Amino acid sequence: MTKFSKKKMLFFTIILSIILTSFVSFNLFIQASDKDKLYLVPLGNVTGIKLDTKGVLVIGIDENYLKQKSRGIKIGDIIVKVENKEVNKAKDIENILNDISKNTVNITLKRDGSYLNKNIKLYKDDKSNKYKIGVWVRDKVAGIGTLTYYNPDTKEFSALGHGITDIDTGKLIEVRNGSLYKPKKIGIKKGISGVPGEIMGEFGEDDIIGIFNKNTSFGIKGKINNISDLNVIKPIEVGNYYEIKKGNAYLLFPDKNNNIKKYKIKIRKIFNQNTPKSKSMIVEIVDKELLEYTGGIVQGMSGAPIIQNGKLIGAITHVFVNDPKKGYAIFIDWMLK
Repeated sequence: MTKFSKKKMLFFTIILSIILTSFVSFNLFIQASDKDKLYLVPLGNVTGIKLDTKGVLVIGIDENYLKQKSRGIKIGDIIVKVENKEVNKAKDIENILNDISKNTVNITLKRDGSYLNKNIKLYKDDKSNKYKIGVWVRDKVAGIGTLTYYNPDTKEFSALGHGITDIDTGKLIEVRNGSLYKPKKIGIKKGISGVPGEIMGEFGEDDIIGIFNKNTSFGIKGKINNISDLNVIKPIEVGNYYEIKKGNAYLLFPDKNNNIKKYKIKIRKIFNQNTPKSKSMIVEIVDKELLEYTGGIVQGMSGAPIIQNGKLIGAITHVFVNDPKKGYAIFIDWMLK
């Protein structure tokens, strides 16, 4: 038998204790991880989306405003107050201006996250003989998107996988309140190379299935009124980005009868991302039935959940215009932040 010196024995004991300590810590970590696993209901339902802006978004400036020597308003600004009165609709501005007789007003703007106070000179419209600022504004947005998941514990949903931006300015829209609508009828305009397809739908004003007031760069979030209004499956485990592999996966999307169905896709590329971005993966639709139905990824499909190895891992976000079978998807990790 080999004889060990006291020094060697002490060294061996220290190493062994480190290994055992690490092993115990590892077991504790695994147990904690199992306990903290998140389970969500993947959706895939197409929904109508309407929102009212918080403040009004400046989307254009007319020639009368451009004549002013001192111009304090820019395209992309959000007008939140006029004469210290809150503004949420274009009509609010008109009503305030109708009640004043001076040719300047104080306006509170939000620009790049900061609030600014500007004294703006008005012009008098020749036809109406009323004072006007001379800007075009937007206070409502409507569209179609796809629901990604529902959290049965918090009753919260997430959709789109990217933010709702203004079509004219590209700015992320601040939401005062928004609503989701159940479709009465859905149609698909198939995509071809160079021309992306789109979802077309009919939505009843009374068929509200959810509300939201969060519009982030990675989707909208809010509450579902009644989950029974949706075609849902059982909750599944959420997969982290480091678990995702290139290869087979599937997405959830309604078929021609508006029933949620699994469609085969391939994950072609996975980007290494240290910070959240809406383009985390390149995916390709390979399911013949879905390609026949939609031609590939179409506008309004943003938010369609992606599942791999039984776990919710992400959602569709963008289509490649010149190859609609392919597009980008976001990691579910980023949508949960």
